[in-house]
Amino acid sequence: MPRSMFDRIFRIFLILLPWSVLFTVFFGSKLGIPGISYFKEIFLVMLLACLVWDFWKRKMWPKLDILDALIGAYIGYLVLITLIQGLGISSLIFGGRYDFEFLIAFQIARHGSSLLSQSISQYLKVFLLSASVALFAGLLVRFVFHETILLYFGFSPNLSNWNFWGTPPIYHGIDGARVKRFQGIFDGPNPAAYFILVYIGLLIHFFQTKKSYHYLIGLWIIVLLGLIFLTYSRSALIGLVLWCLFLWVFSLRNIWKKYKKESAYMVIFLSILSGLFYLRYEGTMDQILLRSGSSTGHYNRAMTGIQRFLEHPMGQGLWTAGPAYRYVIKLDDTPIYGGDIEHKEDYYIPESWYIQQLVEWWVIGFVLFCAIMGMIAWMIFPIAPAFFAAFIAVLSMNLFLHTFESVYISLILFLLLGLFIGKNQKKI
Repeated sequence: MPRSMFDRIFRIFLILLPWSVLFTVFFGSKLGIPGISYFKEIFLVMLLACLVWDFWKRKMWPKLDILDALIGAYIGYLVLITLIQGLGISSLIFGGRYDFEFLIAFQIARHGSSLLSQSISQYLKVFLLSASVALFAGLLVRFVFHETILLYFGFSPNLSNWNFWGTPPIYHGIDGARVKRFQGIFDGPNPAAYFILVYIGLLIHFFQTKKSYHYLIGLWIIVLLGLIFLTYSRSALIGLVLWCLFLWVFSLRNIWKKYKKESAYMVIFLSILSGLFYLRYEGTMDQILLRSGSSTGHYNRAMTGIQRFLEHPMGQGLWTAGPAYRYVIKLDDTPIYGGDIEHKEDYYIPESWYIQQLVEWWVIGFVLFCAIMGMIAWMIFPIAPAFFAAFIAVLSMNLFLHTFESVYISLILFLLLGLFIGKNQKKI
């Protein structure tokens, strides 16, 4: 079957997304091409146009189900509250980019799966090849050429100093611990951990029936687990523990029947590796994991978010909580220390995607969001348990971070979730 235009664009998009940060920083900062970071939205518009054209040409409507209704109600409710609050078109554009663009991508992939002529594994292979090269490039940056090479691509030399209107720093550190957090070619250690968790889930799914590759893939996964640790992302470590627990519980019978020896070797190796890490970082473990100052800041911002929710129980609309606010208002001209809390970033960043939902959308939006995520998890579990476990890990990261703000990774996650579910539902 010849490939459709939708198919070609989808493949190219999967190849480009793991390189999104390097691509946008180099072409935007070094070459001065304006608006290059919006190439993702251009691809989504092209995919949507192809999908609409196909339905129009066949004089057919997509088959809708409960998940479609939930997503439609969620997006409609977000738009309605924003319009009622009179926040303007910029709030819809920039707030929507963070809050529901990934759901639009999910719907495009799910309903457009019939236009993808190959099996799921073929598209997964395309992504995994590109993602593997991107991770290998990150290893070269960290351990061979070192992070200063990123300066030639336009990254910032201001270490650990993230500026929304600037480029990402070449690396982040931890106060008092004298460590460099792994981020590879991504825009920070937390996004790097987010990407690796999604990647591992897809990698295990792709190779689970290819026994001749299990040894090599096992070694590669051990390297990836080490990289997650080197991000020093506490939310990712919690997500990783949950990922392993879910995968182990739901695959226990299969592991016991087929992989007893391999599992024993893995447990022994990881125990030795954990001991070596502890010996290496024994003197600074509290700064790396506990980080009392950082933890206090996260807690205070979360409490501010809950207080805002209680003060405005009907919701405040798009951008009023979470990273999208930076596109709508600027705090550069207001004092960072002193002054009203409404003039500080701490007021707008509650450090949790779920608290963000409460601030913006009250309980209705929060329940709709949780129902959507729960239904997607329910649908993906019987299809790809390893991918399901990775999805649960990411949802758990959102308890402590605005994980979905990494738009390019969220698009990867939800495009592939849509692909898996759409192909298995045989939607038209």
